[in-house]
Amino acid sequence: MYDYNEACPISMAASVICEKWTLQIIREMFFGSTRYSEIQKYIPNISPSLLRDRLRFLQQQGVIMRKRTASGNRYEYQLTAAGKSLAPVLTEMGKWGFRWASNHMSEKQNTAAGLVRDFAGRINVDELPSGNTVIEMRFADGKERASGFIHVQGGSASTCDTGLGFDTDVLIQSTIRTMTRVWYGELDINAAIASGQVKVDATPALSRHISRWLGISSFTTENPRIVPHSAKHSAN
Repeated sequence: MYDYNEACPISMAASVICEKWTLQIIREMFFGSTRYSEIQKYIPNISPSLLRDRLRFLQQQGVIMRKRTASGNRYEYQLTAAGKSLAPVLTEMGKWGFRWASNHMSEKQNTAAGLVRDFAGRINVDELPSGNTVIEMRFADGKERASGFIHVQGGSASTCDTGLGFDTDVLIQSTIRTMTRVWYGELDINAAIASGQVKVDATPALSRHISRWLGISSFTTENPRIVPHSAKHSAN
């Protein structure tokens, strides 16, 4: 932790949350990651040793807590009250970044898992048929042609790396870069389909109105908010 040696609350806060990768770890916990492996999955550029150090530091600062799961055979991390109170901080940083520092953002590295997780959190389930809906996303430029699944059931969405034996109702095929542009509102999904950058295999009822149920980043709206993610991660 860097000590600015200033009697200033901004400096005190910066000494805790401005260490490298710290805010990204907190971001992932807001998005539903509770296990070490999940956080590593969504932040692949952080080394395992540095992730362990950052998690330990955030525990010491009272931002997160580590607790044993109900099964007793593993641990998970949870945001404390101090951690949860960072939601407006992350929201305002995201708003500022999207408005003032987003040049060439969609050209930077993204992950298939992160994209599927993000889209799952913005699925408009009211625009989908009643019952279960399975959405598969395949990315031609990901490692080993990466893919991921979104399962919509009971009015909520969950993500998984496998289909869990269910038939796929919607197959979306594209690249990580193209779908990142769609996610951040740089490319309209219908225009991407018309140009062949995105291929959708689904019944007309689902494909014709894809822009109604496939939401995009809340930072494209006037009032985005960082909130605990509604989409849950299923066991891989």
